[in-house]
Amino acid sequence: MTGTTRLLRRATLCAASIIVTSLGGGSCASAQAGPKPPKPLPAPALLLAPLAGQPIAVLPASYVISDATVAGMPATRLAQLAWVDSVVGEALQTRGPEAKWMLPAELRRIAKRAPGIVTDPDQMGQATMRFEGFKKVPDPLFASIRSLVALTGSRFVMIPAAFRFTHTTDGVQVEATLVLADARSGLIPWRSSPVATAATAGAALAATIARILPDIR
Repeated sequence: MTGTTRLLRRATLCAASIIVTSLGGGSCASAQAGPKPPKPLPAPALLLAPLAGQPIAVLPASYVISDATVAGMPATRLAQLAWVDSVVGEALQTRGPEAKWMLPAELRRIAKRAPGIVTDPDQMGQATMRFEGFKKVPDPLFASIRSLVALTGSRFVMIPAAFRFTHTTDGVQVEATLVLADARSGLIPWRSSPVATAATAGAALAATIARILPDIR
């Protein structure tokens, strides 16, 4: 390589560096790094004012995933589902007293009084709502919900679609997927995926509900 060629290459590199700097790119390394990924948006809160005084059926949880290292979780799957229903139900009633929450135990009693007409609330396939992209509740879940709410007098249904428990250095992290569905049209006016971390599994689970029903101060 001749001296003239080396000088031309150096001049070209310097020019390129000046252009990158003038565009706000800083150094070549920072330009290659690209923009930082956006921070995740906060989970949408559930506005209960328009639903005040209305009954809202709360389907049982049917999808609970937990790391083996998460302490404080019930030992069996059925026990975990019942425990999640209990904690979520208590949190909804405590933080959202405007609505009349019809919890899973009540829905089961209603379904038992109408065998062959109402599908078992634990077996409706509600876990399918953990997948994003649904604008309406799909069948046969929608048909099962309509049959159920025909006996409850409620128009809206809360679907606790999924819960994932993960052990972290700060304790336990819970990722939840919650969906509010219109039982008449099947439309989904609200969907949220709150995430919370606390010292125990129960506290973290309750904190996910606190994300969607915040305490206004």
